[in-house]
Amino acid sequence: MPRPPQWLRNYAMLPKSVLLYAAGNFLLNLIHAAQLLLLNLYLKSRHLDDPAIAALTSQRFVATFFLAIPAGLWLRGKQLKIPLFWSALLFPIATLLSILAVENQQMALASAGFLFMGLVSLIINVANMPMVLRITPAEQSSEALSLMFASWAAASVCGGVFAWAMQKCHSVSFFGATLYLDEYATLMILTAMGLFAPLLFAKLPDPPPSEPHTQHWLHVEKKDLPILFHALIPCLIIATGAGLSIQFINLFFSNTHQISSANYSIYSSISNVLMLVAGLIVPEVRRRYGWRGAILGVQLLAVSLLILMGFTELWKNFWWAVPLAILCFIVRQPLMSMAGPAVSELTMSYVGERNRELVSACSGAIWSGAWWLAARSFQLLRANNVPYWVIFLTTAILYIFGTLYYLKIIRATERAQSPQGND
Repeated sequence: MPRPPQWLRNYAMLPKSVLLYAAGNFLLNLIHAAQLLLLNLYLKSRHLDDPAIAALTSQRFVATFFLAIPAGLWLRGKQLKIPLFWSALLFPIATLLSILAVENQQMALASAGFLFMGLVSLIINVANMPMVLRITPAEQSSEALSLMFASWAAASVCGGVFAWAMQKCHSVSFFGATLYLDEYATLMILTAMGLFAPLLFAKLPDPPPSEPHTQHWLHVEKKDLPILFHALIPCLIIATGAGLSIQFINLFFSNTHQISSANYSIYSSISNVLMLVAGLIVPEVRRRYGWRGAILGVQLLAVSLLILMGFTELWKNFWWAVPLAILCFIVRQPLMSMAGPAVSELTMSYVGERNRELVSACSGAIWSGAWWLAARSFQLLRANNVPYWVIFLTTAILYIFGTLYYLKIIRATERAQSPQGND
């Protein structure tokens, strides 16, 4: 029997704590996957139009935008296990309550629920990468970060297949009662699975940081400000572009190409299978082609596919438009996500350990603020009947500028890691 390749065997050598943490992230990512796949379509089934959907779902990002940076400053130099545990417990609870509120047409309560959902999820986002690097030996950091991104892909695959299977069954009957397996039921079941994540987080070690923060928690070293600024500029540009279109791709397929939620789920699962494989080979790609190949190369190719997918709105009367759009969708997502682990490792190396929680917090604030602003922009654009292809093209232009900015960070990191840079 042939032995698996070395890049795959490297994952088996990761510490048990990293595998436990990845499993917990997988369960929480089932919630994110369910929302990305079905939340907009569920809200649409409750007779909300595109602007109303954007207005409601954007509430998730308001709390994160305002509180992420204070959270990052407060968590900096502290142990992270307890904040992660409570956040992992409250996130699925907040999500369940929010969906229940929508189902019972309590929209004010639903809006508050989405706001609280953003509040508890920001702690996970702020602490995630720093915790991974604390429990992982330095020489295995590439594999550990890639495994965390792979847990998202695996959750997306499982969530997509589960959503497709449930909606194909339509309903089940037991003890004289009938349960309809629609978007609502699927969202509730996948979210409830996330309640097992804190049980895994409770088994994690809680290592202290190697560089404890001894200053007041609000203090930031003046010399670190330019580093933080340069690290966050491409994040801001790319997050704004992504917020304009990525969170609404399911609406694009539903409104433009009349793709059902069940079919969209299975197409997304196929894409996520590729994303899972692509994420696992990131360390090998980075070692062979460097930061430029692992970040710039794959992202620019993904941007080209996004543009092509958007243009299928103009060609929708041709028979090949729908297959082309689906093909672009399936291939684009793995390529864009493939850069994620490499970008995280590059950024964490660039800013240094004492700034990891802070840059994670700033990134979370930027993504939340940018996605909230982009969702509001999408709401305005769609209310004025701006076509999807224009929105996708705007996203692509922002992606290109953000991707090219990473060249500056790559050069600075390579200089710092070279023997001459360490002299």
